[in-house]
Amino acid sequence: TTVQTTATDTHSPSTTAGDTTTSVLTSTSAGTSATSAADTTAPATTPSDTTTPPTTTVICLNGGQWNGKVCECSTGFTGDQCQYAHRFCKNGGFWDGIKCQCTTLYYGTECELLVESIEIEPPPAIVTAQVEITVTVTSENFSEDLNNRSSQAFQKFKEIFTKQMEILYSGITEYEGVNIIRITPGSVVVEHEVLLRTKFIPEYEKVLKNASQEVKEKIMTITNEQIMVNNNCSDLLCFKENTTEVKSTEITQYDPEAECQEKAKEAGDYAQYFFVEYKDEKPNCVTACMQGFNSSMDCNYGKCQLERSGPRCFCLTTDTHWYRGENCELSTQKSLVYGLVGAAGAVVLVVFIALLVFTLHSKREVKRQKYKLSQLYKWYEEDGGQAPGTFQNIGFDIHEEREGSINLDPIYSNFQPSLSHIDPETKIQTQRPQVVMTSF
Repeated sequence: TTVQTTATDTHSPSTTAGDTTTSVLTSTSAGTSATSAADTTAPATTPSDTTTPPTTTVICLNGGQWNGKVCECSTGFTGDQCQYAHRFCKNGGFWDGIKCQCTTLYYGTECELLVESIEIEPPPAIVTAQVEITVTVTSENFSEDLNNRSSQAFQKFKEIFTKQMEILYSGITEYEGVNIIRITPGSVVVEHEVLLRTKFIPEYEKVLKNASQEVKEKIMTITNEQIMVNNNCSDLLCFKENTTEVKSTEITQYDPEAECQEKAKEAGDYAQYFFVEYKDEKPNCVTACMQGFNSSMDCNYGKCQLERSGPRCFCLTTDTHWYRGENCELSTQKSLVYGLVGAAGAVVLVVFIALLVFTLHSKREVKRQKYKLSQLYKWYEEDGGQAPGTFQNIGFDIHEEREGSINLDPIYSNFQPSLSHIDPETKIQTQRPQVVMTSF
């Protein structure tokens, strides 16, 4: 019987941490014992006093390089990771890191497209005109109180003068009233403005000019007719004839055409294609590519685009049609074209098959003729005759020399038949030769 005892000794705390000694004691029946000791020593660990902060590396796209702080992007890219393509912005636009910021007259991903309209100031709701006139009133006496606008004399004269002008201009719908500028002596010389007023319409200048002309005609007429007779005046006011003077007319200035051209200067050569057209009595600065106006270019199934040569229609292509023409007014149905192309292809295919059949038939016929010719040669050879195309001298023996005979050896030795002009395809029908026996 064998008894195995394992004892483990741990060194005192004074030893290096991690050192452990293990003893194994083995006893046998013979009374002998063996002791095995295994020492395992773990290396001492010294804590580090220096802490390295973690580093962060950003992945830079599109060929960018990380410099430890930011991505240094290659040409044409921008963004924290060089993830945005840096487009070339045209017509004065600039890249903001994400997209092109275009000027007021351009739009598009690269600011390549010109706007079809330019915003201009809206017209005033009411337009006015002032006609400056000087008249001489003879039915009133001048006093210094007439220069004092708060005096009773001025207020009374103003009331009478205003009433007289209302009667005079009652037929003019644009008449708004009068404004006395100053009164000077010489009887009573009244410098005043006739006020005209109307709603804005595209032809407002013409309307106010016509009203101003009517004011001039009326005041010239009444001041030459409504005069004092024997120092008496039968009307509210009487005037001194031939002294009335119409000095000037001022009309509200609103010029949308000038504003349109001024704002279109930024477009350079394209500015000449901007014009003003009214819609719902509102002026609009547009080009012919702007739809919804009388001057708009009708591109039908296309898109109008302004070029340096002027507005032009670019025709569209749909799933069913092709469009063409100056105004894309002509269309071609795709299914029709495909049908014609298919029919033409079918005709070509039929012709090709016919040619192929004809070629094969011709080759077969040639082969058949060759076979017949070979059979003919074979037939002649089996019959003991000469093959077609050979020569045989049966008239005389060239080896037998007779008296007075001519030696033909030189002639036959140089005899070479020419077959270059013989067409081997030509068929020749001959009768089979008959052999005739003769005796001498």
